[in-house]
Amino acid sequence: MMMDKASAVPVILRRVEKMVPGDSLYLLTWKKDRKLILEKQSADTILVRERGFCQQDFIITHDKLKKLLKILLKREFPRSKKIRTSMIIKENR
Repeated sequence: MMMDKASAVPVILRRVEKMVPGDSLYLLTWKKDRKLILEKQSADTILVRERGFCQQDFIITHDKLKKLLKILLKREFPRSKKIRTSMIIKENR
């Protein structure tokens, strides 16, 4: 699914809220050469993996995700107008 970068942060935050531990949300560029991976570790902990210009991992709480997303979207998707999303759901629910 494609979403506008301008309205992406609130949509991503809602999706992460609904995820269960073990689920992942992938945010990719059109060419799929850069990505952000959001993995829900526990009820309030999220692992954010940045794979693009920088290779970093962040373990944060849900309340700090909004600020980090804004920074990472600017860095990894500087000229993109659309963001490709993909959800990976944990097998055993």
